[in-house]
Amino acid sequence: MAISLLGIGEASATELHVALYPYVPRLEQFQTAIQAEWQKVQPEVPLNFVPAEDWDGGYSNNPPENADVYVFDAMFFDYFRSQNWLEPIQASEINNLEDFVEYAIDGVKVGQEYYAIPQLGCANILFYHKEDAAIANATNLDQIQNALSSCTYTSEIPPDIRGMMLDMAGGTTNATLYLDIAHSLTGQYPFLLPENESQLNSQAIDNMQELLGMASYENATDQDDSIKSYQRADWFSDGWGRALMGYTEAMSNMSENTRQNIGFKVMPLSDQDQSYPEVFYADVIGVNTTSEERGTRDLAVKLANTMAASTTMIASIGADASHPYPQYLMATRPTIFQTLEKSFPLYGDMFRLIQGQNIIMFKVNDQSRSWLNTMKNSIRENAREDYSCGCDYPAIEPILNNTYAPWICGDTCADHGGWNGQWSNAYPAAQETSVCGCNACPLP
Repeated sequence: MAISLLGIGEASATELHVALYPYVPRLEQFQTAIQAEWQKVQPEVPLNFVPAEDWDGGYSNNPPENADVYVFDAMFFDYFRSQNWLEPIQASEINNLEDFVEYAIDGVKVGQEYYAIPQLGCANILFYHKEDAAIANATNLDQIQNALSSCTYTSEIPPDIRGMMLDMAGGTTNATLYLDIAHSLTGQYPFLLPENESQLNSQAIDNMQELLGMASYENATDQDDSIKSYQRADWFSDGWGRALMGYTEAMSNMSENTRQNIGFKVMPLSDQDQSYPEVFYADVIGVNTTSEERGTRDLAVKLANTMAASTTMIASIGADASHPYPQYLMATRPTIFQTLEKSFPLYGDMFRLIQGQNIIMFKVNDQSRSWLNTMKNSIRENAREDYSCGCDYPAIEPILNNTYAPWICGDTCADHGGWNGQWSNAYPAAQETSVCGCNACPLP
């Protein structure tokens, strides 16, 4: 007679539902790796992956009730815990507990219990060309600005190696950047959450405006779907822009030649003494409290451990059969960095961003969701206020040469603050027709 090795409640489980964090370069690779490793652990319990459109990592959606395990942005850790959506896990239930970077495992611990298992990390990273000594040696925001200058381009794509590219489009992106900057100014943690516009840290807003000025309005604020998918990394790889602010996974969209000649570091967000801890974001694996009701709780913990295991994560973020290069996502286990570094030396550089550093996990308090809904648009609007660098607008007709530019651009910019004297027929600034540099932003 065969004896089931599952607990009584688990024996009735026909499958487990898992919701993955969707905003990664190659989501399918995670599914394939997790499926393969889970087959080795529990082959009789199939996995059902929640469609990416049904789970956004926690930014707007609540964890699906049928999801036994889900990966979410740790900024919502306290909120999810307050809503009783995270099953407590004992230290004895976490595999290789000692093999986590300190900020990641400390960030999910409350008292003597853990309410998630770390999977991925990230931070605001500044990418530049190795030989660019001015940026490489800059240690604060003012030095970065002195190196890059402001208002160096007004098009969506920099016309050559000038200026910076970054994403300041979404409301949540702006709100989290504001909190990161405010922390770099004050060192206050947990973060101080302004309740209205009058409570915003004016210096933090000034720094956001300074970042926007190093880019162009259109580059930093474009919400087109094609821009969200690491498009700026493609442009940087093609030789447009002098610097790029983003996450490490942006390197997966760069050419191998670019990666061979790239430098990167945590972006300095203020001119303050950098003795304050650095802030790293994290994506963590939660076990849904609804799994207890279904009798799948212990299986869900086992699955969370499998998803976070070094072997699974290396298969999830490393090179695969279709891609001879990794996703360059930031790991949270030293063994993952060390293994990937052997084939991809940039993982050693990524690990050095963490080693010996004082780092804290980016978490907002249990009011995170309501605070974001209240303040994110106000923060974004303040960051864009009084932008003075101008924007490119499609010319009302093609510009043949300088003789025609003044009247064509004069008419084009009549309702956009007037013409700033710049025009172009050259790609990438001009993509379909001539463009004129107008004094006023934003674009409609």
